[in-house]
Amino acid sequence: MTGSENGVIRGFDAGTTRRPSRKWAVVVLLVFAVFAVSGYLTLRWATALPTPGDSLNILLLGEDITYAPNGTAQDGPGRTDTMILMVVPRRGTGATLISIPRDTLVSLPGHGVRRINAATILGGTALARAAVSNLLGLEVHRHMIVDFNGFEKIVDAVGGVEIVVDKRMKYTDVAGGYSIDLAPGVHMMDGRTALSYVRYRHDALGDISRAGRQQQFMKAVLGKLASWEGLRESRRILSIVREYTQTDLTTREMVAIGWRFRALGGTVLETATLPGRFRGAYWEPDPEGIRALVQSVRSPK
Repeated sequence: MTGSENGVIRGFDAGTTRRPSRKWAVVVLLVFAVFAVSGYLTLRWATALPTPGDSLNILLLGEDITYAPNGTAQDGPGRTDTMILMVVPRRGTGATLISIPRDTLVSLPGHGVRRINAATILGGTALARAAVSNLLGLEVHRHMIVDFNGFEKIVDAVGGVEIVVDKRMKYTDVAGGYSIDLAPGVHMMDGRTALSYVRYRHDALGDISRAGRQQQFMKAVLGKLASWEGLRESRRILSIVREYTQTDLTTREMVAIGWRFRALGGTVLETATLPGRFRGAYWEPDPEGIRALVQSVRSPK
């Protein structure tokens, strides 16, 4: 059957035109059903969180960069400048970012009571994961150490992020190798500006205020990554992640997390800072507050 002439369908007698067999209709429907189910199962396999527990818990780490007097960055491991546990539940409607102040006092096996940011320099990622797991009572399944250059490139890849600055921020850190000069208001930040924003800690509450800024920034970045713009740049972003981060996340896991945030609209994200109080220059954890926080994270939203 290749066409029609004068209202006659080729391959059929004009006087005895027949309807297609119901058997063929059933076959076609079955074929479509097979494709639909296989596609659905493939999507579910590719985007399901591959962890046996109730959530996939990822420790996000950013290390300090040590600079020489001439301004060049020095090699070697540094103390952790940023430590955030991202809890992505298998069920529910959102995820949670738990910021852990770098001056939090914890007991590090074999090293006594120390600041938690010393864990990576004393025992690498394994000790940092153990310290966070012991502190929160949550298993750490994966980790990601972000290089500052990769940080900038990811922000630039999604076209920058919009951040509301709540106070005047002006500071030059010669040793840290960055400067910032922002007035209160809404700012569309490129990678370099965003990096300075999340590293700034020169106000009354120091690292606690910075944890809030990092949470605001992470919500903005995850929102952009979950947007259509982020999806368009997904291959580029995955390439940047592979080049500028150290992680044991698989590509499938990264896709699953990205799809999860896309399905949730990218904005369903809770944030919290480790409950505690100042004790001099240190942050002393509040065990009861931590238990309450972890219980709220474990409860489906």
